[in-house]
Amino acid sequence: MTLGVSAAVFQDGQKVCFYGDSITHGGRFHYMIYDYYLTRFPDANITFLNAGVGGDNAGAAMNRIEEDVFARNPDVVVLMFGMNDVNRGQYVENPSEGNLAAQRSALTHYEKNMQRLAGTLQERLNPTFMFITPSPFDHTGVNDRNNNNPGCNDGLGKCAEIVKTLAGEMAKNKEAGSVNVVDFHAPMTAFNAKMQANDPRYTIVGPDRVHPQAQGHLMMAWLFLKTQGAPALVSDVVLNADAGAEKSVTVERSENATVSELKKDADGKISCTILEKALPFPMDAEAYPILKELPIVEELNQETFAVKSLSAGNYELKIDGNVVGTYTAEELAQGVNLAMNPKTPQFQQAENVRKLGLQRRGTEVKLRDHAAVRWFLRLRQVNPDDMAAVQKIYDEKFSKTGGYFEDKTPGYLKNWGNRAEVQEKLAQETEELLKLRKPVAHMYEIVPIK
Repeated sequence: MTLGVSAAVFQDGQKVCFYGDSITHGGRFHYMIYDYYLTRFPDANITFLNAGVGGDNAGAAMNRIEEDVFARNPDVVVLMFGMNDVNRGQYVENPSEGNLAAQRSALTHYEKNMQRLAGTLQERLNPTFMFITPSPFDHTGVNDRNNNNPGCNDGLGKCAEIVKTLAGEMAKNKEAGSVNVVDFHAPMTAFNAKMQANDPRYTIVGPDRVHPQAQGHLMMAWLFLKTQGAPALVSDVVLNADAGAEKSVTVERSENATVSELKKDADGKISCTILEKALPFPMDAEAYPILKELPIVEELNQETFAVKSLSAGNYELKIDGNVVGTYTAEELAQGVNLAMNPKTPQFQQAENVRKLGLQRRGTEVKLRDHAAVRWFLRLRQVNPDDMAAVQKIYDEKFSKTGGYFEDKTPGYLKNWGNRAEVQEKLAQETEELLKLRKPVAHMYEIVPIK
């Protein structure tokens, strides 16, 4: 049993289920985590399962636990609820005693529902638990939507404390497996406050104050991977050119990579073949601005290459015959991080993994949209497998009232019977990803610029 800030990284063969609301349903943060695992551990077969449903909460999630979790038999369950449990509408300017009572009641129900949900999971699966505290509701950022629900994020902070307490209690239970907590709420709230001190319109979340955008999801992925103690190292290769010897060059260090065919010619050009055992962590370019504010590259994406003892001057670094950078001898001696260099074939291969992963995410979200409608129908006492009953309630009620789930019902009616095709496409895309992520050898050349 463990509880703390450092959970173990996922292991080969594990099946990881992300169980949550719309922030999970959309899948961005855990697809970023998936991208990291695909590229950092290319020989591991770890299954990631999206079990998010937009609009869900810790109580209603019990209505889909059989279909979305137990039927898939995961080894790890990542639980993230709270945004729809806190009763955001009760957070208003000058709240009445009724508003305050409703806020307290929501927290009480959240605690009971999280206890029941986690207890049911423990009893049936006894998985490794990873509890995630809710991401923030940005009630402080300035925007033009008049939707700030003052105090709502403080309520989510109380949800975060409930999560931490529950995890601590479970960790004391000798029957429980590993129990871990990933805190999104506190660091993201603090980061928001820091940035808003200079720009009141800044938000790590988004204009609706609920759903993080690309930068927020990358921060979430970073926080998750940091909690796991995920390694920064992609590879680390250090060559020594031995400037005093005409044709001497040696491998001083090689971590997570093999170096072969190393040579140095009379003109001082050094060449070798390097096979890395990982690819750099590909990141959404839309999220790049946050890399200036947080040590994400330093802590998760280090693909370092160095050449010591070069004669003073400038050098081209070529990979597979293409120039990827020009450096001084001093810069190469200190080492350069190639992980974020878009000219390298490794970066390009990793980016192709990310793009295919996005395509796969879109395929999986189609299945999650079906799951969301099925959840919604069950809450309204309609059997989601009785298509006549679904059509009837849509015709008589949903088509007139409208709304997120109501509007998805025609797609469910039309496409539920064809879900096997979507599942097959998802399986094919997964297989393609597993092949695409395999590192290949590349020829490096360090060429002096005359």
